[in-house]
Amino acid sequence: MQPKGPIGNHDLVKKINMEHIISTILQYRPVSRAKIASLTGLNKMTVSSCIDLLLQKAIVVELGTTGTSRGRPPILVDINELAGICVGVDVEVNQYTVLITDLLGKKLESMVFPLESKDPHYFVDSISRILADLEHTHAQRQLGIVGAGIVIQGYYNIQTNVVEYSANLKEWNSFPLMEELTKRNPNLAIYINPAPYAGAMGEVHFGRSKSVDHLVYVTSSWGMSVGVYNKGELFTGSTGTAGRLGHSTIHMNGKKCTCGSRGCWEMYASIKALYELLEETPQQLSFADIVAGIHSGESKITSAVHELGHYHGIGLANVINAYNPKVICIGGHLALLGSTFINSIWNTLNEVIPERFLKNLDIYCSDLGELGVAHGGVSMVISQLSNTIIRYSLLDSFRDHPVV
Repeated sequence: MQPKGPIGNHDLVKKINMEHIISTILQYRPVSRAKIASLTGLNKMTVSSCIDLLLQKAIVVELGTTGTSRGRPPILVDINELAGICVGVDVEVNQYTVLITDLLGKKLESMVFPLESKDPHYFVDSISRILADLEHTHAQRQLGIVGAGIVIQGYYNIQTNVVEYSANLKEWNSFPLMEELTKRNPNLAIYINPAPYAGAMGEVHFGRSKSVDHLVYVTSSWGMSVGVYNKGELFTGSTGTAGRLGHSTIHMNGKKCTCGSRGCWEMYASIKALYELLEETPQQLSFADIVAGIHSGESKITSAVHELGHYHGIGLANVINAYNPKVICIGGHLALLGSTFINSIWNTLNEVIPERFLKNLDIYCSDLGELGVAHGGVSMVISQLSNTIIRYSLLDSFRDHPVV
């Protein structure tokens, strides 16, 4: 492929060349210099000069040689996954999860923190302290924290950079989240997205659906929402609020929802609904105990999960009718409920959807479990990795290391 983009002054050309080389390594890793030159259309001297600079900065590493039918075996290069960390943050109603990965998305650590106040300033202060601690802890890495992907349970306006609406965190409505986070973390690349979109991208990048063209991702935790992925793109709607199906009505004049309506899907199919069915609270019965109860066959828990799956199936019938997906992935905490939950969903779907519309449909619980949405935050960071590498560590070196 030929390098794309504007042709400008010498520094700009060097930057464009480097972007193409890094992007190619990320896409085809591990890859030889000759293959990079062939894929980008750049000459071999330019590629070698860029690779030498990246090696010097320890952004890439050389691996062994690859087999070849003749001539000198080419040396493969790959991204040094240990050169920095990516951070994904999943903000829920009562807690937020922080996932730390290497540059290729491999989990290094995850932590859960209580959201002790619904004031958005509390979250900004809390996560900023955590990010500062992580920066200090990982200071020995060449790139430190390359970025943080923040995922919220609500709708974020990318034009105004404010939280458009959150039914369960109403204190966040109209809050300038990006502005406040940037004030506290001026040197950190920050990305923000709603949970259903981030969850879908996390599953596509790191989960079981890497080769799937059509995917519906259901964020199933304290709140519920739906992200639709189709051939490399997310369906976000005209204003970025598509997927708000957790607040679609499945029971006329049903339970009062936090959004102000009645009978919303999430009132019958979320973690909140599961605890109501069990007549317990998270303080009395942890979610881990619920999962353990399923595996041990505890009748009260199994019965509640079956009923939860029934209501999940009612909502998914609307999803199937609306989007005709090939794959439906259940993400979030309810993904830990496994086959008992999925079987109950199928029982309901088989009752309410004609068989022809269920053929070849795959419904599964994400292997990423409760970290699926946080992985979506990481995917936002990794999608900008080539630009981040240049911005954080390479531009100041171009003048000393010619790249032509």
